[in-house]
Amino acid sequence: MQGTVPQKIGRLVSNLVTHPQYISRCLAHNVRNGKTPLDLELPWFSYAAIDFLEDFIEPHMTVCEYGSGGSTLFFANRAKSVFSIEDNARWYELVSRRLEENGITNAQMKLCPFDFKNPVGFEHSEYLHALPDRKFDIIVVDGSEEWTKIRPICFEKAEGRIKQGGIIVVDDSWRYPGLREQNNARSHRIFQSVGPCRPGVTSTDIFFY
Repeated sequence: MQGTVPQKIGRLVSNLVTHPQYISRCLAHNVRNGKTPLDLELPWFSYAAIDFLEDFIEPHMTVCEYGSGGSTLFFANRAKSVFSIEDNARWYELVSRRLEENGITNAQMKLCPFDFKNPVGFEHSEYLHALPDRKFDIIVVDGSEEWTKIRPICFEKAEGRIKQGGIIVVDDSWRYPGLREQNNARSHRIFQSVGPCRPGVTSTDIFFY
């Protein structure tokens, strides 16, 4: 999250003091363990959001995500199916290999390369429109942040594919405050806390439909 180094440290200490349940995980996942969220099979979200999702996900649910990684394995191990849209070929290979090594067969990945440093035409890109024409219980808006409009545009697309009673998850939501004002959700919650493999506090927003 934004701020000076002392402000970031202050948020981190304050969050761990008020939420001591995260201390052991924060130490295990962040202090010299050399692992990534893919290794941990966890989303790169706040722990508060991860804990909510642990309780929310049911075995019959379907998931789609913009951006793959530890979240792909996390959802595949808990939901009926996962459809993951990825723009980075190397990351696509790593996640696909991990799914194969773990014998996970209910996760489908689609590689849709796009130059987010030169995002002209993104509204017509294969990446954006790879979201299947069906409804999902959970849609995750994550992935590349090289262009700040990516997630808001993907979020708008996702709203047309979410089931009644479903949720849209937006990671690093502090970067996109406009989504909290401009959405069609019946409600939304901000899950702010420390998380795996990150040095400070972040926020993950969940929108309820």
